[in-house]
Amino acid sequence: MNADKYRQLNEVHLLHRIWQNELELARQETRFWEELLGTLGEGLDPAVTDADTWQAEISQLHQFQRRTQRLLADIRTINSEVAAGVKTNHVLDTETRLDHQYLRAEMDSFHADFRAFKSVIRQYLIDQPTF
Repeated sequence: MNADKYRQLNEVHLLHRIWQNELELARQETRFWEELLGTLGEGLDPAVTDADTWQAEISQLHQFQRRTQRLLADIRTINSEVAAGVKTNHVLDTETRLDHQYLRAEMDSFHADFRAFKSVIRQYLIDQPTF
């Protein structure tokens, strides 16, 4: 394997590790927010807090949990493709590059959506009288 291919392989591997760590952290954060919202839901006062809004926040958390799982599975799949390519000396072929580009776009979208969601959920919790 030439030096350029080896460098590209290292960059892809490092980026995938970073994404995996970010997604694992996001998974832990969603569990935290879900637990916090569950605690809030136990003392939900319909006069102060709209139950539909609370349920919408829970639904969004579940959506992010599913999305996190799907992205982690996509990373594992691409890593398998890269490993198979290394074995056959076809490292980072066109198909794998396209998959990686797709994953990069999905991760960019996930980062933006999750950051916005965390901002909204923080504000939602701050607005609750129990806090």
